[in-house]
Amino acid sequence: MNVTSVAQAVWSYTPRSLTDIQSLVSAIQNNDPSLLSTLSDLMYVPAPYYAGQVSATQVAAFVNNMILNQGMANAVANFISNNVYGLWTTSFTSQLVTNQYMSATAIDMLLASVSMTANYAQFILYQLAQNYNYNKWIYTVTASAPSSITFSTNVRLSTNVLIAQNITIASGVTVTCGTTTCFFIAQSFNNYGTIVNPNGAPAGTAWGGGGESGYGGTGGGGIVVIAITAALGTINVSGSPGISATTPYFGAAVGYPGLPGIFYTVSGVTILGGTGGIGTNGYAGAAGINGGGGGGTDSKYVGGSGGIANVYSFSSPNAMLTYILQGLSDWWLINVFGKAPSSTTPLAFMYGSGGGGGASASGYEAAGGGGGGAGEVVVYGYNILSGTINAVGGTGGSAIASCTGCYAGGGGGGGGGLVFILYGATSGNITANVAGGAGGTGYGASGYNTPENNGSAGVPGTAYIAAVTVNG
Repeated sequence: MNVTSVAQAVWSYTPRSLTDIQSLVSAIQNNDPSLLSTLSDLMYVPAPYYAGQVSATQVAAFVNNMILNQGMANAVANFISNNVYGLWTTSFTSQLVTNQYMSATAIDMLLASVSMTANYAQFILYQLAQNYNYNKWIYTVTASAPSSITFSTNVRLSTNVLIAQNITIASGVTVTCGTTTCFFIAQSFNNYGTIVNPNGAPAGTAWGGGGESGYGGTGGGGIVVIAITAALGTINVSGSPGISATTPYFGAAVGYPGLPGIFYTVSGVTILGGTGGIGTNGYAGAAGINGGGGGGTDSKYVGGSGGIANVYSFSSPNAMLTYILQGLSDWWLINVFGKAPSSTTPLAFMYGSGGGGGASASGYEAAGGGGGGAGEVVVYGYNILSGTINAVGGTGGSAIASCTGCYAGGGGGGGGGLVFILYGATSGNITANVAGGAGGTGYGASGYNTPENNGSAGVPGTAYIAAVTVNG
């Protein structure tokens, strides 16, 4: 039986009267609850819509009025969660919440209601994201958030998600992320200072964790900004430099590989690293995704490879943004409203890979560590005003040797990161530096800085600036 048939059956139920039906239709058409025969008729609101007697816009305006002005949030949440009489279907609910006449404030009240189940709350937020109602999604999750958060002194964040109606970072202030990825959600985001995230994947070590060859550099972290209006200021997710080797007197070992990062991207956008410098016979640490490889010394003592990131690719910027918002939706429901859906989308943690460790040959040669790969920045703003974003790969560490004719490779530079600037209406002046890190200096037959023993530069990343579809 289809929904129209259900509506007709409910409408023809014996206790119903023609007057009741006409009163409900008139109440919805005029957005006037006083025209109802009884408030209990609210449960039948979808029926005249299915029967073609009222429009989706009229229904959305009426339900919005009932929630905001008549104290009926719990009742409507109950209708949705229990699909009363089979009328409050997911399709109807989707059309209701994505309609422009259903306000974010009303949706927030629905989600907060004790009658709204976790799974239906998730469904509503997912529908906003999947139907590209990104602005309404922002207004919904910030509706009951603090009105303003201002950073006036340097601070290291202890949480990975920060939500407020207005977020401001004062001029000269540095906010440092304390986790691999930090998320800022606001109606108005104003960064007049600097946001830094150095917390990417750990680097590869050397000589079992304590030798004289260079450790790799740590990858850069991730920063996500979701806002209606965004002034980005300066954002830095660059990779850390590989460590240069010290006096080679203590031992011999291969370099350990850097640990993997995580990247989110769209079709056609790739991410790479830089190869470490060669030692005798060319034993360099391999380039990672996007960590730089560590320098090598000889066939036995090879540089560690750069970390090979896990890369999740989406068909379009809208698809990637929607996925990110779904993860934030579940985090918000669980941590703000204490509602845990039966299955969830994880937060989109993103960060650069660690550089590989340099190798060493006992008593003579020590190679440089690979630079850490830069991390990732994803920004959605309906209006993006300006910003400077640095996602530069870390430089490779330098090698050292204590004998004529010795060989030790410099570390490879870390790869540049990914920067996605996704806007709905306007994008102002955005400067993005996604260069790969310089390779470290090697040591060869002719001494320092021999080209064949220097680490290679990291591969540049990508700055992707594009409009996305926004339906509300």
